[in-house]
Amino acid sequence: MLEKTGILFVILILLLAFYLVIRLGAGKKKDISKSNQMSNYLSSVRILIIILAIVASILWFFL
Repeated sequence: MLEKTGILFVILILLLAFYLVIRLGAGKKKDISKSNQMSNYLSSVRILIIILAIVASILWFFL
């Protein structure tokens, strides 16, 4: 069974993996900088992951 800190690290690693998969699926960096829609999408994904990390850390404090 994972302890309290182990659970937080697993959650953060999963969020990082989620972002990396989306980022790699988006394409090359040159293509993203040219496409305004793609850069907006990736910034929205970053905001979503930050919100999820904040919620996870708040819930982690009450565990």
